[in-house]
This record gives sequence, structure tokens and C-alpha cells, in this order.
Amino acid sequence: MRDHQIRVPVIFEKLVHDSAKPLDNASVTLFRVVFGFVMANWAWDYLSLGIVRRIYVEPEFHFTYYGFDWVQPWSGNGMYVHFLVLMVASLFICVGFLYRLSALILAIGFTYFFLLERTNYQNHYYLIVLISWWLPWMPLNRNVSVDAWIWPKIKSNYTEAWVLWVIRFHLAVPYFFGGIAKITPDWLLGQPMSEMVLSKANLPLIGPVLATEYLGLFLSWSGLLFDLTIVPLLMWRRSRVWACVLCAMFHLMNAVIFNIHIFPWFMLASTPLFFEPDWPRRILGGAKLVEDRSGSQGSRKQSLLRPLFVGFLGCYVTFHCLWPLRHLLYKGDASWTEQGHYFAWRMMLRGKKSVMGFAIQDRVTGKVVDGMVDRFVCKEQSDKFGRDPEMILHFAHFLADKYKKTTGKPASVYVLALASLNGRKPELLVDPNVDLAEQPRGFYDRSWIMPQNEPLRQPAWDVPVEKWREYVEIPELHFMKKDASQPSPK
Repeated sequence: MRDHQIRVPVIFEKLVHDSAKPLDNASVTLFRVVFGFVMANWAWDYLSLGIVRRIYVEPEFHFTYYGFDWVQPWSGNGMYVHFLVLMVASLFICVGFLYRLSALILAIGFTYFFLLERTNYQNHYYLIVLISWWLPWMPLNRNVSVDAWIWPKIKSNYTEAWVLWVIRFHLAVPYFFGGIAKITPDWLLGQPMSEMVLSKANLPLIGPVLATEYLGLFLSWSGLLFDLTIVPLLMWRRSRVWACVLCAMFHLMNAVIFNIHIFPWFMLASTPLFFEPDWPRRILGGAKLVEDRSGSQGSRKQSLLRPLFVGFLGCYVTFHCLWPLRHLLYKGDASWTEQGHYFAWRMMLRGKKSVMGFAIQDRVTGKVVDGMVDRFVCKEQSDKFGRDPEMILHFAHFLADKYKKTTGKPASVYVLALASLNGRKPELLVDPNVDLAEQPRGFYDRSWIMPQNEPLRQPAWDVPVEKWREYVEIPELHFMKKDASQPSPK
């Protein structure tokens, strides 16, 4: 019993000691260079392709996250300047100039971008937010950097082990929890992957292959196995090279078929971090570093802060291992309700189509008018927010507030939203007779989300959205009832 009581402190003491162990910083230095280059390219794409203008400048309304409604776009040309600053900060990170300040600017600026528009959520954006907030505290400018050239005292071939631990952890989490999330009936039956690959059957050269029967099922199972096993294979020295080859094939296929922007390239370039930390030095013909490590004695001192830091790392890791599972606390499938879907590495799990219309009813006169969604949002926003009840609710609140500011009268807001998940027959997503303007936002079970009843179909339901209402039983819409004491709705 006494041994058991002593073992935990001994393990913790070893973690404290090992976290400060000096490692060759060649691989993390290369990571810094690649990360900065990828992020600069990302910012340039957003500017040059007009994405900043379409999503962040022109729309009147932005789908912010609950609790972050105060995050709003810069006025005038501010958003263009913002992305230019992100690009410059990324280039400075790449070359290691004013590295810590540049990393802090990128962390703040990218988080602002991330919080500003929920319809533009990507799992890799969430990953970049997490990593970017670690960079200012990581001494990645000790080698191959302008900073080391200007201030030679900071130059070193070593970094502490925790730096590599943290980056590897963040790279491993999307793989593992992405695999866990795929253990669902839909995914195991090949959906939505089958629909995704069939939609790309018009691609040159590989199109006929993508149209092959059962390819979607094969890719579903191979993707599941890849996500669950790739990190252990990368960590094991004997399988590391072959695992790296598998990573290259996997991410190149994603880049070609699914066009998911920088994510495949970022993950592909980061994969070598699972090799020995000195691999770039060895490839370039550099000599193996000797045991006499400059400045290492200071890093080995077990100050009071070191155990606190390792304790913080333990809490941080625990949180990020539990947070992706919070969807289990809600009723229903997270792919349908969207509760717990975000920040959980639930990648490519839902092929969800939707069509909707908003009705605003004046509470004084009973008059009903069309919400006219396209007045306030762009196409990218309207294509996505109809599948998420939280964003539908957010927009309903906006319409009610807008109506009151314009007319001075309170309004109720109703929505008729139909959704099809992974090729199912469309069904009602939210209760059309619930006044969403009266429903609070927040983290709670929403009784106004309709249950998903339609079974998975093989082959998938294939009817144009214009005809969906012919196949869905719509209940009587109470807000459309005529009342002799009120004007007839136009």
C-alpha cells in the first residue's frame, strides 16, 4: 500500500525532470519555419481570392459563438489590414524575426478571425488556434532565425522536451478523436463518404475511380483505421517510415479530392515531428550533438514553477481528452442537433443539406413578413447555417431585434427548416411553431429541435431541394392562421 502511495509522486517527479530534458531543436525549428510559411500563404489566399470581402466585409450579420457576440468585424478597410498583419506576422515567424511578439500577434489575430464567423468553422482552424497560443512561450527562435543572428546570446541547438511534447500532442488529438468520432452506424455503412466521392466523379483522371461502387465504404473503414492507429505507428520507431508514407498518401488524397485548404499540407509538413528531434540535422549532414549542452544546466533546475507547469500540462491534456466527448451529455445525434459537434474533431461525419425560410410576425398587428435571409448574409453563410439549430436561433434573434429597431414593435420569429443527413429523406429540423425569438441561447437541451426519425437509405435520397416539401409532412403553421381582428398576412 505504501509503495502505491509513493508511486504517483515518483512518476510526477520523473515527468517534471523529463519535461526539462534538453533535446535537439532541429525538428521544432523546421516546424516553426513551415508553420509560418503555411499561415502566410493562408492569409494571402483569403485576401487574393476575395474571401475576406465576401465573408467578413460585405455581410451585415455574422454568426459568432455564444458568449462572443462582442467580436465584430473591423470597420472600413480594417479587415483587409487585419489579414495583412496576420500575413506579415506569419512571415516573421517563418524567418524568426521578433518571433515571440509576432507569435503573440498571430495568436490574438487568428483567434479573432476564428471567433468572428461560425459558418467558417474548420477543425484545422481550431487546431491552429490551440497551437498558436503555445508558440509565444516556445523558444523556437534559437536556431536558423533572424533573432539568433541579431542577438547571438539566445542561439542554441537545444530546446526543452515539453516543447516537442505539446506539439506532438496537438497533432495526435485530431487523429485519435477523429477516429473515435467515426465509430457511428452511418460511417460504418459508408456515409457520408460515399456521397462525397460520388460528387467528385467529374474530376479528370480519377473521376471514374471515384464512381466505383463500394469505394465510399472502403474509404470509410480505411479512414477509421488510419485515424485510430497512425499515431502509435508514428511513435514506434520500426513502423515510423511506413506510417509517414501512409500519412503522405492520406493527406495528398484529401488535398486532391476534397480540397480542404491548408489542413492536409499543414498536417503533412508536421508529421516528421514524430521522428527523432535531430532528423533535419542528420539529413543535412550535421554532426550529432554532444552531451555537453550549452545552457542546459539552467533548464534542469527544478524550481517551484516547474512542477506547477507540469501540473498545468496535465490539466490541459485532461481537458482536451474530455472536451471532444461532451456531445454524449446531450440527447440525440450530434450530427443532427449540432450540440457538441464543434471543437470535437468530428471531421467529415455529416453530409447535411438544408433548406429553410424565416417568417417574422408582428406581435401587435399579427402581420407576417418574409425574413429575406439573403439581405443580411452571403452565400457561404446561407449554405451552412441552415444545418445548425444554434445558428438558426442566433439569426432568429437578429431578425427580431432588426424588426424592432426598424418598426418599434416586438416580433416573433418562426422558421421552416428541412434537413437531410447523410442521404436520408429530409425532415423537419426545428419545430416551425416555436417562436425562436423567445428561446434563449446557451448550452442546454433544446426541446424545439425535432427528433431525427428517418433511417439511412441505400441508395441515398436524391430529390432536388425545390421539391422537398412535396415529400415532408408539414404540420399546420399556427402563425399563418388568419384572425379577423388582425390584418391578413401579405
